[in-house]
Amino acid sequence: MTYLIKFDETGRRGETYVAEEKTQEEITELLEKGFVQIPEEDYQLIVGNIDGHEYIRKSDGSYSIYEPPTPDLEELKANKLAEVDAWTEGKITGGFTSECSGELVRYDSDKDTQLTMQGIALNVNTDRFAVEYPTGCPVRGYADRSAVKTIFYLTPEQVFEWCADLSTHIGTCKQAGWNKQAEVNAAQSKEELDAIILD
Repeated sequence: MTYLIKFDETGRRGETYVAEEKTQEEITELLEKGFVQIPEEDYQLIVGNIDGHEYIRKSDGSYSIYEPPTPDLEELKANKLAEVDAWTEGKITGGFTSECSGELVRYDSDKDTQLTMQGIALNVNTDRFAVEYPTGCPVRGYADRSAVKTIFYLTPEQVFEWCADLSTHIGTCKQAGWNKQAEVNAAQSKEELDAIILD
């Protein structure tokens, strides 16, 4: 099998057709448009099926391993800032601790939990809260040194404290994210960016 390939200015494979599926007239037309007829063995090399590397075609018809261009510092910073954003969001939604129930408990802090508890907090001083949660608002969490989720029933005051602790947690995570962003923006080299650890 042979292939008709249009290589770009860097020698990378672009549009590709199986020559045997084209008429001679179509093949001639494609060759006139700059396509190159490539044997099966060369095609397998180009696409990485021989040794796992993508190859480019040089102007003399030989092949070399494709080396992606090295991103400049601004690109590297943009990539690192995206990592910082994801890291910050992960910390925000990855849970937080509160002693609002009278003991240290690790609660969820995903977006759904945040919205649910904020909505409940708006109603803690209403008759509706007393009717819907006569024994307190049920919230699940992990007691200190426990791997099992337990339901904790929170009073109106404890719900407020829960929300306050969540807000403190979010603020702390955001500040940590801002600090990492500042480190990224101040970096002067790839090595300095690589030294910024997101733990």
